[in-house]
Formats: sequence, structure tokens, C-alpha cells
Amino acid sequence: MRYSELSRHADIFLADHRDEEHHEYSRLTLCFSDKGPYLLEDVFTPGWAASNYGGGTVRTDLPKDFYVNQTPDSFAEHFSDRFREQIRKNAQLAAFLAEANRKPKK
Repeated sequence: MRYSELSRHADIFLADHRDEEHHEYSRLTLCFSDKGPYLLEDVFTPGWAASNYGGGTVRTDLPKDFYVNQTPDSFAEHFSDRFREQIRKNAQLAAFLAEANRKPKK
């Protein structure tokens, strides 16, 4: 499957995590753009003042063929424990990886 075909897929929400001790919420999304695939981690955390919220967004570019021979289990191994189990069980990711790795019919 060519990357141009893969880029038609919508972004895939992978996992989230709430850290109650530090009042932090993180969300991980697999995104696609014309420039290639990337991971987006959004972190939300309260700031020092009542109306001040902190956090940030981290973008990590991926190789265009990151999905080759990946399963949800193998893909999940690239992430910390806080995300790993949700990624393994992510049905949308599983469907994407299965389709992306399907051998073309001759």
C-alpha cells in the first residue's frame, strides 16, 4: 500500500492517561498529513494560579513506513506502560495496521 493511500485515513486516537497525583491528563494520537505520519501527545496540567493551565503538545514525526509488519502489540512496545495496554486493545489501530499490511492481490 502506498503512503498516499494511507494518508486518507483519519487521525487515530491511541490512548490517554490521567495522573491524579499530579493532576495531569495526557492524550496520544496517531496523525497523518501530506508530510507524513506523526504522533501527537497532548498534556494538560493545572498551572500555579487558579485560571492558569499548563501542559503542552509534543509532535514526533514517524517514518512513512512505520506500520510495516507492525501489530498492535509490537507497536505498543514503543510506548510507556501508561499507554501500552490501551494501544494493544485499540480496535481502530488494529484495523489500520491490518489494512496497511495486507498483501496486494496479484
